[in-house]
Amino acid sequence: MNYLLKQSLQQQIPIEMIYMKKNGECTKRKIIVQRQTDQLIQAYCLSKKTMRTFRKDCILALAPIKLTRSSAHAVS
Repeated sequence: MNYLLKQSLQQQIPIEMIYMKKNGECTKRKIIVQRQTDQLIQAYCLSKKTMRTFRKDCILALAPIKLTRSSAHAVS
């Protein structure tokens, strides 16, 4: 998990995250990490189009995003 967070932070690449909100609801987000601490990450959420703060202990899964040729132009 830390490897993908660090890679997103250093290279400013999006990653996919499954996150459990405090009400127990799970959401799937595409984020670009901007800052991180031991317990929190601040990231730009591509779906909400705004900065968000996430608790690391609520992250259920992280995965790299495989960019296709057409989506690579959309992210740049």
